Amino acid sequence: MSRIRLIETALLVLVGLLLALATVNDVVRQTHVNDRLIADLSTWRHYTDHDYKELAPDQHLLGESTKREVVCGNTAPGPQYARTQICLEIWGPVRAGRRAVHGGWYLPAKTEEDLRRYRYGCFGAAVSEGICSPAGGRA
Repeated sequence: MSRIRLIETALLVLVGLLLALATVNDVVRQTHVNDRLIADLSTWRHYTDHDYKELAPDQHLLGESTKREVVCGNTAPGPQYARTQICLEIWGPVRAGRRAVHGGWYLPAKTEEDLRRYRYGCFGAAVSEGICSPAGGRA
């Protein structure tokens, strides 16, 4: 009976260690993601020279595993989505609290979904990646 108890104890310790490692890994990953997002918001504000608080960061548009984000915000003061928006493609290492802007596009006012057909005025990587509408027109 003591041998079974020893095996059970060893298995429980192994499961506990696995859960502890998974937790530490997740916390570290989330910390890096948060640091990037904070830098991305700062980058958008610096690039546009607007200190807006209501910005829309998106980690999924360019692929979550790429560590490349898109941050959209109004080009003029007003409620979110009520004005024309500028969306910036941001990636690279964080330096001095910011990351590099590699491209972007504009979205018409009252456009809450960042869909390819609504994007216009594309610049930088957005053009070469073909993530903007070929017509580049307004919806």
